[in-house]
Amino acid sequence: MKTKNLLTIAALTLMTAACSNDDNLVQQPAEQPADNNEITVTATLAPKSGDITRAVAYNGTTITSSWAEGEQIAILFDISGTPSKRIAEVKSVDISDGAATIEFTIPASGVADGANAKLVYPATAAKDDNSGAKTFTDLLAEQDGTLKADLDVRVGAGTINTSTNLLTVTTNPDAQFAIFKLTLNKSIDATHPLYIYDGTDNLISTVTPTSSMGEPYVAMPATGNSAFYSFVVDVDNNKYYKSGTATINPGYFYTQVMNLAARYPRAMASATKIDLGSLIGQDGNIYANAAGITAASTTAVAAIAYIGTDNFTENGTMVNSSAFTGHGLALCLKNAATNVAWCNEYGTSEFGVSAEVKDVAALKRSENVSGYTNTTTLATKTDAATKYPAAYQAKNYTGLTAPAGSTGWFLPSAQQWVKMIEGLGGLADGAPVWDSWFDNNHTAADKWEAALAKAGDGNYHSMTEGYLRFASSSESSVNGTVYLIVYAMDTGDNYGFNWRTDNKTHVSGNDRVRPIFAF
Repeated sequence: MKTKNLLTIAALTLMTAACSNDDNLVQQPAEQPADNNEITVTATLAPKSGDITRAVAYNGTTITSSWAEGEQIAILFDISGTPSKRIAEVKSVDISDGAATIEFTIPASGVADGANAKLVYPATAAKDDNSGAKTFTDLLAEQDGTLKADLDVRVGAGTINTSTNLLTVTTNPDAQFAIFKLTLNKSIDATHPLYIYDGTDNLISTVTPTSSMGEPYVAMPATGNSAFYSFVVDVDNNKYYKSGTATINPGYFYTQVMNLAARYPRAMASATKIDLGSLIGQDGNIYANAAGITAASTTAVAAIAYIGTDNFTENGTMVNSSAFTGHGLALCLKNAATNVAWCNEYGTSEFGVSAEVKDVAALKRSENVSGYTNTTTLATKTDAATKYPAAYQAKNYTGLTAPAGSTGWFLPSAQQWVKMIEGLGGLADGAPVWDSWFDNNHTAADKWEAALAKAGDGNYHSMTEGYLRFASSSESSVNGTVYLIVYAMDTGDNYGFNWRTDNKTHVSGNDRVRPIFAF
């Protein structure tokens, strides 16, 4: 069998190892008396499919597998209309091709010729009501990081021919899981299990070892389709995770080195689910309001303004030499600076014509949207503190501390501002227009303010207290940059949000630098 070394978590193909420890299977007695009221049925099973099939040995490099004599398979069928189960046993294995001969008995009457049958391997994976295999949730409920026979679950189908005493296999028992051997940079144990989530924050499985280990075997459902997964472990009150897109093939064995990063993970079962408008504390946890922040003895630093796994959340950005897989954008509760210019000179394009934002189409595009990259480019230049003060002040803001493992503070791009207003304000996609007040909606501005106000009086800077200009890291031309304007001075038409370009060197008492981070 082959062993696949995965690239990175972005090309992730993770999960399950089935082992083959026949000692783990409880030998179940044949459920039939040996008399003339029973007939013996035989069948031939094809060699186990997949890259791993059932693991019977692991030598540090490969996992080998094959059917083995004595293994038990549940045969589920109806006897006189009642769902029933018999245990088939592997009687022999052809050493030349790995095919197995199985044998079981059925009543001499009560089973229709051509009766449908389900095959479930191992026998312990069958439901108690004899209707089929147990659910993935039940089968993976007690993973402990070791190779176990009951992780190599296979389901097949066939028909029982009473006239010939044969089971005709129409679908050979196919693997339901894939098996991963993970090498983690953080050990897991009984009090610090490994949590695995899908792309919608549903908990797929929990791996809880009885003792500390850094190389657990993990089984996961395998559909063969590309999907998003997250792996999370909570160690010493710090949440470490790795996430990305993976194609997981059933019956395959994978090895994966996973350096878990201290970033806020996809929602854990024991943590508050990630919701727009929730607060993020300096500790990296999510809180519904100031009461939770106070109880945790931490400081609120940002409000969740956008959730996604796209370019807008810096998916693919390199942070500390590691690829950053985006999840959301968090808006700082306070301004990093006021009354500063984008730069102290103009006439030079920093990011190129293709990155310019000067119309509605540019505000909606998903290319060249990385505020993190823009900010890093500007704020690390010579004399950045005076030459590019807006980006420099955003990146180096110390009034509130971005959680460890996030991107750190940066100046959002114009497109990221759009996404945050749509997310936090609830405006529909398509709302932004260029250089004009596109919305008169008090409700949207009120939502924006209410999210920040969750931090409590004195713990945030209002963004709707008047005519305020918030810098973006985007250029509109060699001479211009894009500003978001929030105007809430009265109840007239000028109450909403506006994007417009202005001279890069423009300085106004209304100008604000409001940093964000991606997590």
